[in-house]
Formats: sequence, C-alpha cells, structure tokens
Amino acid sequence: QHKSKVNGKAGALLAETDWYTLRAADGGTAVPSNIATYRAAIRTKANTHTTAIDNAADIDALAALVYDWPELGS
Repeated sequence: QHKSKVNGKAGALLAETDWYTLRAADGGTAVPSNIATYRAAIRTKANTHTTAIDNAADIDALAALVYDWPELGS
C-alpha cells in the first residue's frame, strides 16, 4: 500500500508535465531542461521511497518513513 501511494503521488506530479513529453514525442518542441530535470527528480524520489519501504526492518520503521517531497514543491 505504501509503495502504491508513493507511485500514485509520482504519477500525479508527472501528469502535470506530461504534455511536454507528448509534444516532444509528436515531433514538436523539445522538453525544456528544467522540466526534464524536475521529472527525473520525481522518478528518483519515488525510487528512493520505494527502496526505503522495501528495506524497512519492521512496522515501526515503515511507520517512521516520511513521504513529503519538499524539494519538489509538494
């Protein structure tokens, strides 16, 4: 459930800028570097969180995990 929550948040954040990648894929303007960097940071953060969930030693360690992403503006 925790990994699903993390991946859902990542998906929602990525959805906000999906149009840039669709535009680029359709042969339009390239994705601006700041948007590409932001999208990569979202994926990295989601991967970090899901790894931490997998590595939690017990329920207390899992409960202690924090899923806020202040460096991504959310």
